[in-house]
Amino acid sequence: MSVTLDPIDRALVEALCVDGRASYQELGRTIGLSATATADRVRRLVRTGVIRGFRAVVDAEQVGRTVEAAIDVRLRLGTDREEFVAALRAQSAVVEAVHVTGHFDYQLRVLCAGTTELDAILGSLKSSELVVETQTRLMLHRIPDLDPLGLSLDTGPAAVPGVPAVPGWR
Repeated sequence: MSVTLDPIDRALVEALCVDGRASYQELGRTIGLSATATADRVRRLVRTGVIRGFRAVVDAEQVGRTVEAAIDVRLRLGTDREEFVAALRAQSAVVEAVHVTGHFDYQLRVLCAGTTELDAILGSLKSSELVVETQTRLMLHRIPDLDPLGLSLDTGPAAVPGVPAVPGWR
């Protein structure tokens, strides 16, 4: 079920994407409401599922994850998808997996400590009885300011010009 956001809710969500740790008083000043009214709106947005959670966003490069790649994966016909998901969960560098249409079955996004780790992940996938084909692309540069609501998994350190690098809820 989709929830329609009024302009105040939209402004509140945008403010939380910029700084998810802002107090209700700070948020209220930003959107023009009292702290109590702001808190009520945030609780409603959480209750209705618009806001799914709050968490720290870690800069991958700062913790040594300097290689980002997209890996398209085609599964062997008849592969148990749950078995594939379990194999992905065993790879700590896999940060996103999306079931897609087209020639490939899944697109993975990985954050690796280097090309050696990326090579090991690819080797693991290719040697698996589950996977018949992969195609890999390295991420070179993220275009900033394409995600004003912070809906993507990672908007990078220069997400919004002039705003501290807090890429939203992830």
